[in-house]
Amino acid sequence: MSNDRKAFVASAFKKNPEIKAVDLSRSVREKFGKGIGFVEIKKLREACSEGTFDRVWDELMGMDDEWEACQSTLPAESRKKSRGERRHKMALRGRRSVDRNKILLKEFRGHLVVYRGKDGFLNAQQFDSRKRAEDLVKELLGEGLREADIAWFRRSEMGSRAAA
Repeated sequence: MSNDRKAFVASAFKKNPEIKAVDLSRSVREKFGKGIGFVEIKKLREACSEGTFDRVWDELMGMDDEWEACQSTLPAESRKKSRGERRHKMALRGRRSVDRNKILLKEFRGHLVVYRGKDGFLNAQQFDSRKRAEDLVKELLGEGLREADIAWFRRSEMGSRAAA
């Protein structure tokens, strides 16, 4: 479902790069039942003009996808929000500096690229192939991120004796 939303928003920006945020949010809500915030639309519009739409979409909407995947596995009666629950508990949102230094890993893959975006938050992307990780690092450097703000980790298996 998220890929459909992503394709819909990307095609809307290709048709009309100056589409009003209100119109785009309403059309996404009508089609998919869940809209997009104005701040996210602004960031996605900038990313579309810079050619980094896919990466920015994954940064902004990745937590929502994880939340939806978690919710879809639960029975219908446990999907109801309890009183006082107003946002996703897994989403890292807020102005505290602690939230800027957190990343969530869904699973462990071969290559992990961690970088601090222009907004100051840590972002992480995982790849099975070294080539794709290299391409992301090159893209980030091309966007003007400093080398000190990018870290690339490679998974190395440890034997049970070394880990104990």
